[in-house]
Amino acid sequence: MFRQIIVFVVLAHGATPVLRAQTAGRLEAQARATIQGIWSTVFTVPDHPDWSVEDHFCAFGALALSFCPPAARERLRAWLADPANYNRPLSALRQEANQVRNQFLERIMTDGARERRARYDPAADPESRCDRPPGLITHLMTSLPVAIDVHDERVLFRYDGSNTVRTIEITDRGAPAGEPTLLGSSTARFEGAALIVESRNVAGSTTRFHTTTDGTRVVERYMTSDGGRRLELELTIDDPASFREPLVLLHSRIRTPDETILGPLPCEASQ
Repeated sequence: MFRQIIVFVVLAHGATPVLRAQTAGRLEAQARATIQGIWSTVFTVPDHPDWSVEDHFCAFGALALSFCPPAARERLRAWLADPANYNRPLSALRQEANQVRNQFLERIMTDGARERRARYDPAADPESRCDRPPGLITHLMTSLPVAIDVHDERVLFRYDGSNTVRTIEITDRGAPAGEPTLLGSSTARFEGAALIVESRNVAGSTTRFHTTTDGTRVVERYMTSDGGRRLELELTIDDPASFREPLVLLHSRIRTPDETILGPLPCEASQ
């Protein structure tokens, strides 16, 4: 009997890594299939039935267009669930939600980031003048549709309104070192049902919606929900020169198979 128990324990312990690998494989296959597609924001398809009030609230803000920090989203959910707010105008709740979001962003911004924002001049911004292609964070914050194509060894992101196509290797290796560039050095991997894209050596920039410095690290975590109809992005921006802690923002998109990815738009139309 004692020997049987030992054998059972050994077999069970040996099976655990196998079962974990099988589960991880199933989750990755599901993610590869469901993350592919064309995904749109509340700006381009505002009347889509899959949007929630919360999505519309997170679609506006002074510092992070169409993104919500987790704290602001949690506060929104609490307000919307509170019967005391049922008869309050949505505009009043949106204003309060924006205050929470902006207070959070101001709290974690460094003095250097505040100074860069204070000096910001749209007329001198190379992105606004279309003297320079948009950087990585601008692409991630775009309100235009994004197409994602997942292949065996790479994932492609195509951004509407520009000629930008990000071709990223799927590998367990980290992003290579190098000089800062607009899109940085990126690698992708799957963690269960999530697609993780990590970019290092991202060049700094200051635009209407964000400010960062050279060497910023950006992590994108994509997961689908609601049966593959929604794409949730958790965006982490790690730049100690701009934020006292990594800035985490949440963003939702809706699957829109009938949309098409257009070519580059005129400068003024893509801003």
